[in-house]
Amino acid sequence: MSSDFDFGEFLDSSNQSGLMSLCLELFGVLAEKKIDRNRLETAKNEVLDNQLTKNFEGFRSAISHLSDDDKTSHINSMKQIILMTDTLAGDSKSEKKFSEIEKIISGSIDRLINGANSEIDIAKLVQIYNFLPRKKEVAIILGRITDYGLKAVDKLEYIKSSLLEDDVEVRLTKILAELSEKSSTGFIAASIADILRERGVDFHIAGLVTKEALENISDKQLKTNMLLKLNFHEDIYTSNPEFLDTIQTDAYVLTSTSGSDSDTFDMLLLLKNEKGEDVFKKFPVKLKQYRVFT
Repeated sequence: MSSDFDFGEFLDSSNQSGLMSLCLELFGVLAEKKIDRNRLETAKNEVLDNQLTKNFEGFRSAISHLSDDDKTSHINSMKQIILMTDTLAGDSKSEKKFSEIEKIISGSIDRLINGANSEIDIAKLVQIYNFLPRKKEVAIILGRITDYGLKAVDKLEYIKSSLLEDDVEVRLTKILAELSEKSSTGFIAASIADILRERGVDFHIAGLVTKEALENISDKQLKTNMLLKLNFHEDIYTSNPEFLDTIQTDAYVLTSTSGSDSDTFDMLLLLKNEKGEDVFKKFPVKLKQYRVFT
């Protein structure tokens, strides 16, 4: 989180709606099969120049590293945009913009599916489905399929044909089951799962951690950095907007899932460097700290 977070600016609903519209425009550009460099640079700079963007260091960093020829930066930015638009409060203007971008993406998604030929293309489709209303479950299953890496690419044509069918969730679930049967690693290696369970993480949460979530984390960090579970109400992103940026700046998100109480979430976080749990104590969350691996 920026040290000079401007709550006055953020609480102005017209400012939030303005940034949301710019984020939606940028997402629409990134969702295209062939990305227009000039449109990308224009949309990127408009987001970076927005007065609210300076308040969110993690979001700003991801967007600033966006490059037309770096597909990984596209995926990272799409993730950040989805988080940001979930945080911001919209109005009739941003709702109109969302409908416009949704219509364009929905009309072109078949071309994106047919043109997919790599693991990164599948990852892009995950973010697009995560963006579209009523497609979150497809995004979740497809995301789990991508955790199998190149093994999933072997089934690329099967995945593509499944995405074009009405019973897409059933078909993707079958693909996921087949990959799981043939893989000895599953979502994460058994040794990694053992580290999390040794630290006290419940099996059902440890089993949700994906390889993607761990790609920038060493075994030493996983064993020794502070490991927390946060439980919070879903409205925290709007009531405490700096919560999102604190997560992005100070922690690695290992996984999140629905909490035991209605409208709550559990999030498993590995803190970066020497950060302590104090960074989250000012927020309306329930904290659980796990022991260090020995």
